[in-house]
Amino acid sequence: MSTPAAHRVLRVFYRDYDNAVSIASSQPESLLASRIVPLAERLLVKEDNFLGVVDRNDVILQCYVADEPGALTLELVHPEANGCLRLTLPRDEALQCLDGLPELFDDSLLPGAQYID
Repeated sequence: MSTPAAHRVLRVFYRDYDNAVSIASSQPESLLASRIVPLAERLLVKEDNFLGVVDRNDVILQCYVADEPGALTLELVHPEANGCLRLTLPRDEALQCLDGLPELFDDSLLPGAQYID
């Protein structure tokens, strides 16, 4: 049985260089799923900042500012995998992807993503 989205908790790690705040990927903090988009909106404005969201199987969705103006890059990293799936989307579409994340992440989270070694 899945947890209602309003009460679902996911683990996050991030780095905010401007404010010298970070949560290590080795010790992610729990955050209500409904708070992930506001956190991403705040963090993902500077090119070096990043956000990682971890599902209960330790699959990671990493997010950072893309080289293309107005875009974010999302990467899906499976534990013990050599590469990742990468997709660059317009900022609004990327934030929609983060809104209402499922409990478990799989490749369907990033349709059209490219596999990167």
